[in-house]
Amino acid sequence: FDFIEREQIDRACFYHLVYSGRGGQIAGDDLSREETRQALDIILERTEDFHRRGLNKEILTVDNHVDGIYLYMKLLAKDPARAEKVLRLLTWNGGGMYSSGVGIADIDFLGNVHADQFWMHHSFGSVRERPFSEIWTDTADPLMAGLKNRRAKIKGRCAPGICKWFDACGGAMRVRADLVYSDPWAPEPACYLTDEEIGFTPEKQKLVRARGEDFPMPEFSRPPRTAPPRISDIPPSISCTGGTEA
Repeated sequence: FDFIEREQIDRACFYHLVYSGRGGQIAGDDLSREETRQALDIILERTEDFHRRGLNKEILTVDNHVDGIYLYMKLLAKDPARAEKVLRLLTWNGGGMYSSGVGIADIDFLGNVHADQFWMHHSFGSVRERPFSEIWTDTADPLMAGLKNRRAKIKGRCAPGICKWFDACGGAMRVRADLVYSDPWAPEPACYLTDEEIGFTPEKQKLVRARGEDFPMPEFSRPPRTAPPRISDIPPSISCTGGTEA
């Protein structure tokens, strides 16, 4: 932030790591949930400082829709009326619900169509063979159909009716779930909210277990390595039940 101010940068984006492409090589180096919260606190504090001093800076966090909920909870403690306006906007936006495979697409240099730039491992077809409009509205592909109706697909602690913030977060980044669990409808592995914060009560935890949707949340660490880590290096060592932080 000192650099942003010194160089008179008007807009800066802070990206959460998505474990696709080269990002998969450093997946094991992702921040822990507590580190992510600490980073968000710094971003929020420094952005608020810019605003107080009249510095017109646009600061964004990208690729984790949980951030909106975290900001709402922080604001709720300071300005409840404004926080409620923020929550209405977040709910109107829908978080990830209307992004990948709905409002965002990627066409690569070969003409292959993907849900977004992080879904390069899954193609819906090629614009060299079919018009984009046909590819994008063809729900014969299960992934395309699910992304356009994720409310009916998302499982575990992220599911609607389980997480109280689903309508505002929308299940966040489905590609992270796919790369960690080999299931695009599994919970967002980079969610850093606690079970208590999302309303994941013991009763809901029992329901999730009964559904067979008890996905372990990954724990990230950064021990010295001699080779780049892989997705398989991430140990599912934290249970998403019993009030653990996720």
